[in-house]
Amino acid sequence: MRLRELLQGGALSIVAACGGPVATPAAAPAPSPAATASVAATGVARPDEGDRARVASNHVDESDPVFKIPVAKSPVRGGAAALVTIVEFADYQCPYCERAEETLKELRARHGDEIRLVFKDEPLPFHSRAEPAAEAALEVRAEKGDGAFWTMHDLLLENQSDLGEESLVRLGVKAGARADLVRAAIAKHTHKTEIDDDLDLAEDFEAGGTPHFFVNGRRLVGAQPPEAFEAVMAEEISKARKLIDAGTRPEAVYDALIAQGQGAPEPAKVDAAHLPANDPSRGLATARVTVHEFADFQCPYCAQAEGTLGEIAKSYGDSVRFVWHDLPLPFHRHALAAANAAREARTQRGDRAFWAMHDRLLSNPARLSRDDLDADARALGLDMTKWKASLENDTHANEIDADRAAAEALGFQGTPSFLVVGGASAWGYAVVGAQDVGRFHKLIDRALTEAPATGTGSAAKPEPPGLR
Repeated sequence: MRLRELLQGGALSIVAACGGPVATPAAAPAPSPAATASVAATGVARPDEGDRARVASNHVDESDPVFKIPVAKSPVRGGAAALVTIVEFADYQCPYCERAEETLKELRARHGDEIRLVFKDEPLPFHSRAEPAAEAALEVRAEKGDGAFWTMHDLLLENQSDLGEESLVRLGVKAGARADLVRAAIAKHTHKTEIDDDLDLAEDFEAGGTPHFFVNGRRLVGAQPPEAFEAVMAEEISKARKLIDAGTRPEAVYDALIAQGQGAPEPAKVDAAHLPANDPSRGLATARVTVHEFADFQCPYCAQAEGTLGEIAKSYGDSVRFVWHDLPLPFHRHALAAANAAREARTQRGDRAFWAMHDRLLSNPARLSRDDLDADARALGLDMTKWKASLENDTHANEIDADRAAAEALGFQGTPSFLVVGGASAWGYAVVGAQDVGRFHKLIDRALTEAPATGTGSAAKPEPPGLR
């Protein structure tokens, strides 16, 4: 299936990158368009006009899908016998999360034991103190349990104006934790696995901004007023009581209500049968998974993605190899020359020289003038006569055009665009944009289960002797 068809069919959602529409596999039906636009623009979720209209009429759309959101091992406030479970994805630095907390307090005061709150971490990347705050809160929980966690949770939201390290340590001590352990958790990312699990879940269910709620599995986006929750809760309380009257144990009500809900969707597969076979590669030819990257040397998002690819290489070692495909975008005036430059380095000195040039070019995408490229060629010891002839005559145009054609066949219009392929499979998983490493991990792990243990990647071109 082409990526463009997945976009048009609603199986993918838009993210930011260089160039045209780019996408990632989407979860089940998304929130209303206005709410989604609000999240996409700001990274924080706010109620839209449609939400306000439904609240004003006290109407709940029974066709709203139910999502199977697990409580798992997350912090819980309230008993398992509650009639309503509200799962919140939140960020301690998000002002809308602080605003939503007032609503949740009011709901707890009104409904008491009927409500159970579940907290999932979703520190947004542009909130630099959100992840350290999450680490501090989880360290408090690890030392003192859920009660102390919620004390810390409240303190963090009350002190959003100062989430520096000393403040986080001070608040952690106030909540009952040891200062040295809180400080160590922040520095060493002690609870990274828990935070990453929550982020993965948020991505799976398109909880793409904060705060993002699921009320007995039904989505509610943004810092909504109490009435918005009450409209959904009235329906859910009625359903819960009917289940109990029919014999369901109160502790099993939440699981029963979401049992038929929508789970995380299977990632969409894209046709990978016609990728160019002889492009530059890094890693063993027998690797069980290949990450194909379509990229542009002048694209800042491609430069940003290098850190993520480095993490993948470190995590998976010889199990994963990387293949570069050129997709110079027309509005990047130096991108085509840079692509030719890297290809010529490969022609003269092999893949090792290509990757050396690749690393130089992406280390500073603003430094790609002809003088800059010539300086890089000299630094790599290339034959400057052949170099000049190659760049002036577009010697590698056919190779680059083949990559462009492959990108078009896949529906890739922006950079960076990736295809994660297991073994010699004719299908791959698309990852488009400079996304976090967690997204890649999920798809690589899936591809590893689909690939034979010995790997069946195509043979890599032998390299000439190493660079001087």
